Amino acid sequence: MDIDQMRGFLETAREKSFTKAAAKLFLTQPAVSLQVKALETELGIRLFERQGKQVLLTDAGRLLYERSEEVLDLVARVHEDIASLGELKTGRLRVGTSDTNCAYVLPPVVKAFREAYPGIELRLTDRMSAEVVRLVFEGGVDFGLATLPVTESRVKTDFLFVRDDVVICPIGHRLTLLGHVSLEQVIAYPMLMLEHGSTSRAMLDRVLQQADLTAQVAMELGSIEVIKRFVEIGLGVAVVPEVAVREDVLNKRIAAVRVVDLPAREVGLVQRQNGHLSRAAEVFLTFLKTHVAAHFGLRGGHGL
Repeated sequence: MDIDQMRGFLETAREKSFTKAAAKLFLTQPAVSLQVKALETELGIRLFERQGKQVLLTDAGRLLYERSEEVLDLVARVHEDIASLGELKTGRLRVGTSDTNCAYVLPPVVKAFREAYPGIELRLTDRMSAEVVRLVFEGGVDFGLATLPVTESRVKTDFLFVRDDVVICPIGHRLTLLGHVSLEQVIAYPMLMLEHGSTSRAMLDRVLQQADLTAQVAMELGSIEVIKRFVEIGLGVAVVPEVAVREDVLNKRIAAVRVVDLPAREVGLVQRQNGHLSRAAEVFLTFLKTHVAAHFGLRGGHGL
């Protein structure tokens, strides 16, 4: 089984025709037919069946189709990795990350990387941490950034940085008179929370339950940006990632206070077990580590 045979098989499956597949591959129709026949002989099973003027995949053909796409994608990535060595003029990089990292951590990293390596195609997939992990082990992204710990055995993780949470409230709120607060002090006020399903909401619910505390949930909202605006107009207080409110605090739209009994969250690199990082991925992570070292330090965000 070789790469040319797989390409002939895949194009035949896509076009449902040996003749059309041959035209796309700049080969003769008998040449493509021989490629497919060689595969069928090697595997000992039919891959196509004729239906009128079309050739359609058998069950075995459908299975081989999926695997062949994976193999050819891997081959293409190997070529890209080799081509990208040295000056990184071309290549592709796919990164999976959570909404918070995508919106508030990665923008300056992406900007600097794109300016330095404009020929690298960079794709960001914005998902919750659990979905990012799934994308990593299924090969949907080259690597991911996710909240640690990760229990999935098909991936490996490496710590990158710490992200703290804070309570945000309107300017002049009573909580702002304190240098830091406890969760018990926070839940004395109506709270705005993310909808169920997010890692942030799950963590906050778990911490409250462990402390035997019950929040006054005034409203559940779908994004941190909406929560910030609703806090600004006095509809409640909220616990959010500190990195998400730095500009708002600096511009005095809202205030933020440390919560002493909220655990900091570790963000880590997620890779497939036995996987490797391309040269483009290694360079991107260098940019990321430089950024978080300057803006997060050892413990997370800036002091408030």
